[in-house]
Amino acid sequence: MAAPRSSGVRQVHATCVNAGQSPAPRNLSRQNSPSVAQTGALLRPGDDAVALKREAERRTLFQKTSNKVLDIPNGYRRVEVLILRWDESIDDFKDGHTQEIQRLESLFSQRLGYGVTVESIKNTRNPQVAFNLKILQHVDRYDDEDTLLIVYYTGHGRHLVDDNVQNLELSATEESSASGNFAPVAFWGQAEEPLRTLATADVLSILDCCCASTAAVKGGSSELRAYQLLAASTLKGYTYGPGKNSFTTAFCDSLEELIEESKGESFSVIQLWERINTKRASDAALIWDRLQRWTRNIDLYRLDSNSKRDASFQRRDPERSSLLLRLSIRTRDLDDVKIQKLARQLHIACKTSGIPVRQLEWVKMEQPNPAKAFRKAVQKVQHQLKRESAPGKQNDQQRQQLEAQADQAPSPEPEARAQFITVGRESFPQTRPEKQKLPDPDHKLCATSRGSIFCLLRV
Repeated sequence: MAAPRSSGVRQVHATCVNAGQSPAPRNLSRQNSPSVAQTGALLRPGDDAVALKREAERRTLFQKTSNKVLDIPNGYRRVEVLILRWDESIDDFKDGHTQEIQRLESLFSQRLGYGVTVESIKNTRNPQVAFNLKILQHVDRYDDEDTLLIVYYTGHGRHLVDDNVQNLELSATEESSASGNFAPVAFWGQAEEPLRTLATADVLSILDCCCASTAAVKGGSSELRAYQLLAASTLKGYTYGPGKNSFTTAFCDSLEELIEESKGESFSVIQLWERINTKRASDAALIWDRLQRWTRNIDLYRLDSNSKRDASFQRRDPERSSLLLRLSIRTRDLDDVKIQKLARQLHIACKTSGIPVRQLEWVKMEQPNPAKAFRKAVQKVQHQLKRESAPGKQNDQQRQQLEAQADQAPSPEPEARAQFITVGRESFPQTRPEKQKLPDPDHKLCATSRGSIFCLLRV
């Protein structure tokens, strides 16, 4: 029977939830949605998984149709997988991890035609440097806008807080100790930096460890590329070690099923995530957008060597500008037939107008969500107040002035035409502003509103 990764507490000049492994689980408190971290607002896919899946379907359908019209190959020219593990000499579950990694290798390379590299991290030298180097080399060798980079880690994970900064600590052992020159630990946040800030390729990181969603604490970008994180556990949650109950087993089983069912067509990472959770009802995995935009899908399918297909990627002209269109729509959704017609007619409209279109991209379709907008506003104001009220930065008098300014801010007339307010990185039409009290002792005020359904297209 697989041993679960469990938890304890240790002090190393920081607050750390030790998510090691033990023969029996302790009283685990599992949640399908992680708590929001203090360091910034996080997307919470568990809030509306159905809407997330439908948006992925719309985007994939539009992309396939428009690519066919423009004679552009679907998907990626190349997919390269990097599997990171601890060396067997220090790995708590060396045999189990070895078996699971062999299955992963077979699925990625033989069933999907992806390139696969497996790297074992030792502690004879600094493991942090090794993790950083392996990921940086992966980006350096394979990074390209037509490439998907996949990084898969399996091992221990811990949620560690140091000076209010939350980190995911990777470890080879439950106690973070082993024979060798260095402790067998490394921080994921430092290692993943090239994936988040340097890569131009789409990225999929998969973390099979406890506290895996801690890796989603910081993120955000204005880029249109995709970087998704598939986490086996919540911010402070647990997951099982190698065996029939492990995340990797559910991942491999789900991947095999979708490969068979798709019959050569693509399937999204969101579909994979959904399938995994049907096998782990009490240990739900989470999917995160590391760039916090949800503007592109990552789709998986088999890659076959094809010189004609490769050449079609190489002959594409570079992008010199882009146009983002926003359509205000009177219905809550578009059916598949309308989406396909839209993709075809947009191409015709661009051709008729003499616009040399390189590619058409579906960015996002959204319905108004006042609760989400209000939550983001709450988090933004609370974070600002916490920062401003830190010692030496703001006294009580300045805080009272901030409250007075919020109360005295003029409200638009009810009959005024639609205006726009910005909450975080999202803009919403505002027609009926309402002041609501934040769930905070200071009772700051914030305006939220309901707006139209809209769709963004990138030309």
